[in-house]
Amino acid sequence: MKKRYVLAALAAMTVLAGCGDNSSKQESTDNTATESTDEDLTVADPDENGEELDPEFSQDVENNEVIDADDAEEEVALDPITPSDYLVQNASDYVTMGDYDGVEVTKYTYEITDDMVQEEIQEELADASEEESTDAPSEDGNIVYMTLTATVEGEDADDPEETFITLGQEEFGAEFDEKMTGVSTGDKLDFTITYDDDTWQENWQGKTVDFSVEVTDVTTSNTPEYTDDYVKDYTGYDTKEEYEAAVKEYLEQSYEEQSTYDEAEELINACIEKTDFTGEYPDDLFASCKEEALSGYSMFVDEGGDVSDVLDMFGVTDSDIEEEAKNLVNRRLFISAYAQANNVEVTEDEYVDYVNEYADYYGETASDFEALYTRETLVNALYESKVTDLLLEKANVTEAPYTEDEYEEDEEMDETLDDMEIVEEGEEGVAE
Repeated sequence: MKKRYVLAALAAMTVLAGCGDNSSKQESTDNTATESTDEDLTVADPDENGEELDPEFSQDVENNEVIDADDAEEEVALDPITPSDYLVQNASDYVTMGDYDGVEVTKYTYEITDDMVQEEIQEELADASEEESTDAPSEDGNIVYMTLTATVEGEDADDPEETFITLGQEEFGAEFDEKMTGVSTGDKLDFTITYDDDTWQENWQGKTVDFSVEVTDVTTSNTPEYTDDYVKDYTGYDTKEEYEAAVKEYLEQSYEEQSTYDEAEELINACIEKTDFTGEYPDDLFASCKEEALSGYSMFVDEGGDVSDVLDMFGVTDSDIEEEAKNLVNRRLFISAYAQANNVEVTEDEYVDYVNEYADYYGETASDFEALYTRETLVNALYESKVTDLLLEKANVTEAPYTEDEYEEDEEMDETLDDMEIVEEGEEGVAE
C-alpha cells in the first residue's frame, strides 16, 4: 500500500488539524500545503499556535524544534481493534458493484516556475513580518482593529464585536475598506452600506447595513527585506540559490501531493458513478455520516454559538447537509463492498502504526489523535487507501498539464475557503 493515498479520505480534516487558537493579533494561515514522496506522506509541522509551517524552508527549521508526544505526557496504549468491524457489514445488500476496469482518470502535472518560487518566498517574508502599531492614518495593507456594531435594515443591532480587517482585502467589501482608510486609533465612525447579492455575509445580501465603529488600533507589518542575511537568519540556508532550490523542491512535492489527491478523488467518484445503490442503508451509518458532514462546519462555531448560525451564514440548508451525508453514505458503502468483495484487509498492526505515526507527527498522544478523528474515520481512511491502490492498477490514467481552466475553478474554490477563514478566525467575523 502506498502511503501517499492514506489520507485521501482525511484530507479535509488534515487541513482543519492545522487550525488553532487565534490571538488578538492576526496570525498567518497561508502555509498549509502538504509534502510527500512515493513512500511517505507528511504534512508541514504545526507551530505553537497549531498552524502549519513549511517543512523545507521555514524560519523555524533552524531551531529544529520537534514536538514529541512522549515528552508531553505518558503514552496511553490504544484499545484492541478489529478494523473490519468498522466497515459496513453486508455492504453487498445495499450495493451492486460495477465494472471498474479501465476507468478514465486524469492526473495533472504542474510546472513550477520561477514566478511561483518568488511568490512563495514573498509569502514567507510576509509570515516573518512583525505587526506594529502606527500613529499614521490607516492605508492599504494596514490592519485596523475595531469594535463593530452592525444593524441590518433597521432590525435589532448585533452585539458589538471585536474584529479587524486588512485594508485591501475587502473582507467586508470595497466600500467598507474605503470608509476605514485614513482612520486612526480612537476614531469613531457611523456609516451605511448597501450590499449586493454576492457578498459572503448572507444576512447582508441585497440589504442596507448601518455600521457603528470605534477604531481600537491601527497596525502595520514590517516585512523583512529578501537579502542574504534574511536567508541565513530565517531559513537555515547559506545563500539565496540554496534557499530558492529548496523552495522549488518543496513546491514540486506539494503540487505532486495535490495531484495525487485529486487523482484518487476523481477515481473514487468515477467508480461510485459506476455503482448501483439500493437507496437503503443502516440508520447508524447515515447518522455518523451526517455528523461527519456537520463537523466541517462545527469548527467555525464560536464558543456558546450554534452550528446552524454557520450554516445560515454560508447558505447551507438542511437538505444540503442531508445530500452531503448521503454522498458520504454511498462512499462508505462502496469502499466496504469493494473491500469485502476483494478480500481487502487492514490489520490491527497497520492501524496502530498509522495512528502512532501521525499522532507523533502532530504532537498528540495516539489516544488523543484517535479520539479527535474517531476510529471509524481513521479505519475507513486506511481501507480507502488500499481500495484506491487496487482500483488504480486497473484504471486508465492519463497525465495532462494543469491548465488555466482548472486554475480558474480553483480560484473560485479559494475564494470560498477564504470566506470560511474569515469566519474561522472568529474575532474578525461579524456574528449574525
